[in-house]
Amino acid sequence: MSKPILCIDFDGVIHSYERGWQDGGIYGTATEGFFAWAIEAVKLFKLVVYSSRSKEPDGARLMSEAIGKWSIDAIDAGEVPRDYDWSELFGDLTFANEKPPAFLTIDDRAVQFTGDWSILDPVLLRSFKPWNAGGSEKV
Repeated sequence: MSKPILCIDFDGVIHSYERGWQDGGIYGTATEGFFAWAIEAVKLFKLVVYSSRSKEPDGARLMSEAIGKWSIDAIDAGEVPRDYDWSELFGDLTFANEKPPAFLTIDDRAVQFTGDWSILDPVLLRSFKPWNAGGSEKV
């Protein structure tokens, strides 16, 4: 039986992105706890990374390389056991160049639509801040 797709944004979700967009470079680190979470998530989902970077010519390669480097950092930090079989995670972690037909999406810049437009006040939407820019309130 195939696993449902869990679409994960890169910048601000996997990538710490504390300086925002800087000429397209990936300069930060993995967000704390990502690898420990991903190891559990791949047991139930196929993880697909989709980002605004996905349409850049080298976007998928750069994201993949960053995650590979950060996986070593996660081992060194003790977040992942040294004997972890990375094929389990990397076998179910892919990069899309188009938004996949996901069961669920994790994104730092998203609001869940619940069927009620009246609760999506445009003024509040305009003041939205992601977690890494000091935002924590719900829209």
